[in-house]
Amino acid sequence: MTDMTDKAKIKFRLNLNARIIGVISALVLTFAIFTALEPAFISIDNLLEVGVQSAIIAFVALGLTFVIVTGGIDISVGAIVGLTAVICATNLEHWGTALTIVIGIAIGTALGAFNGVVSAIFNVQSFVVTLATLNLFRGLAFLYTDGRPLYNLDEGFRDFFSANLGDIPKPILFLAGFAILCFIILNRSRLGLHFKAIGTNMDAARRSGVSTRATQIAAFALGGALAGIAALMLMSRIGAAEPVSGTGFELQAIAAVVVGGTSLMGGRASIVGTVLGAILLGSIANGLTLLNVNAFVQLVVTGVIVLGAVLTDRLATRTKNGR
Repeated sequence: MTDMTDKAKIKFRLNLNARIIGVISALVLTFAIFTALEPAFISIDNLLEVGVQSAIIAFVALGLTFVIVTGGIDISVGAIVGLTAVICATNLEHWGTALTIVIGIAIGTALGAFNGVVSAIFNVQSFVVTLATLNLFRGLAFLYTDGRPLYNLDEGFRDFFSANLGDIPKPILFLAGFAILCFIILNRSRLGLHFKAIGTNMDAARRSGVSTRATQIAAFALGGALAGIAALMLMSRIGAAEPVSGTGFELQAIAAVVVGGTSLMGGRASIVGTVLGAILLGSIANGLTLLNVNAFVQLVVTGVIVLGAVLTDRLATRTKNGR
């Protein structure tokens, strides 16, 4: 039994490493193509801009990694970003920077946990739950502001997230720090082990003594917390917030997660892969923008990447199962 388990682990790591190598190869190819078409793409300033652009989606994607590895999905993360952003932007002047950050993360955590509670306690498919809360949270954001955008956010708040620390933009440093934290949670903690266990086999995990409902809720809460941080970073980057903030983030985040090697079937995930996937998507978007390609084409490209990643994941799963 031990030999079989060890072999399964080795095979899992080899498959995951192959996916990460694939993402790195795609990044190299992307950089080569865009540099050939537009030499400014490889400049230090533009590479830092790619990092900053990728950071916000990467935070959402890191949160989704915890949800997806449990076998769930959260398509309301973009709406969580929007609702958190407008609440925090409305009260920023009264709360101040520090309290706004704390409350922003708390709001994201609460909204994510709400998704987890409804899905786990009532045994409803997370896709159905978050499809409903996507509209619920987005509608609340519009009601909260009467549909009006909020501008001219406090410069001190913006500097906390968006200024440079030395020559490096803070969003890149924040992403590096939280990616390490997420890696530790997923791969070096009991909670991360439970995430993978229920994603691999819910019944077996339950029989092993794992509190599956609490673990599912924790995954969604973590996803919401990271979406809350993404909302704060988005506010600081553009200096504004509006009810439609975060629209489309769920598609980009899912793309980053799946491209990075996390299985939509659950049980297998890579924090490093997720970050690389977000950078790949950010690089493609940046390169297309430099080439003045229509923004709608970028949506098509993202959709093709998601479809390709999902098909690759399904083929890998069938091959592993011998089908």
